[in-house]
Amino acid sequence: MAVENPNINVITIKDKKSGLPFSKGILAASISVTGLDIVTSHKIAYEIEQYLINKKMESISQDELRSIVFRFIKEQVNIEYAEKYLLWQSVGKLKKPIVILIGGATGVGKSTIATILANRLNITRVASSDAIREVMRASVSERLIRPLRGSSYTAYKNLTLPPTGVNPVILGFREQVMAVSVGIDAIIKRNIEEKTDIIIEGAHVVPGYLDIEKFNSKAIIQQIVISVPDKEILKEHFTKRTTETQGSRPIQKYIKHLDNIQMIQDYIESLANDNGIRIIENLGLDNTFNEILELLFQRVRQEFSKIRSL
Repeated sequence: MAVENPNINVITIKDKKSGLPFSKGILAASISVTGLDIVTSHKIAYEIEQYLINKKMESISQDELRSIVFRFIKEQVNIEYAEKYLLWQSVGKLKKPIVILIGGATGVGKSTIATILANRLNITRVASSDAIREVMRASVSERLIRPLRGSSYTAYKNLTLPPTGVNPVILGFREQVMAVSVGIDAIIKRNIEEKTDIIIEGAHVVPGYLDIEKFNSKAIIQQIVISVPDKEILKEHFTKRTTETQGSRPIQKYIKHLDNIQMIQDYIESLANDNGIRIIENLGLDNTFNEILELLFQRVRQEFSKIRSL
């Protein structure tokens, strides 16, 4: 029969409403948002736990804990990461939901990046534009769903009228994006009303098709485009996808349409450049994640600077 160790302190984090037990796992996750690797984040969290135990602290306020975490990060890493920690911990004071929009052609790694971001930033809602397209197909009149059929790179096969003077692949993609953007816009509005953070990713999250400026006063909204400029690396992504889905998304399907996929990627990137949206080359998940984090930190700093200037 296991006997509880009476020497183990139960440390409570207290705020104005309630108290929760201290968790070094949760603390490590909050530290890793700064961009520090998981091992370093857990090491710092463990040392903070030992510090609190040695001080025989039974309770601590959120502000006191954040001050201690700031000092540990500053001493063990540097002031830059310590300031990022405090900045992210202060996001709640802005009382605005975070909306991250991740676009890019098929196979560049959007869904993987969205999943990693959601886990590290503790965002519980992630939506894909493909899922939005399927919901719209199931609920919209048959007469109106032609642009929603097929993948982004085969949408041209469902054009109502033959194109004149425009590449059919891009025209089909544009029609599909315009239709799906209606659903994306509705989801953004709903999450802003509910003040809930969300990540929306997909090939249909295209710069210029969503009026994100209208959301700036109500949300911390960040749009990015992911790119894989090298064809061979893109093929590797498709190989990995085939393995992870146990063959339900075969590589041949993507290789057959690789030229169309790259054409769409070029189109998306041209719109990103026209609209001032950051393009991030996904040459490694860690670098891509850190670049997105840096953009978010810049966005949050801008929000706080607006408040100070009032």
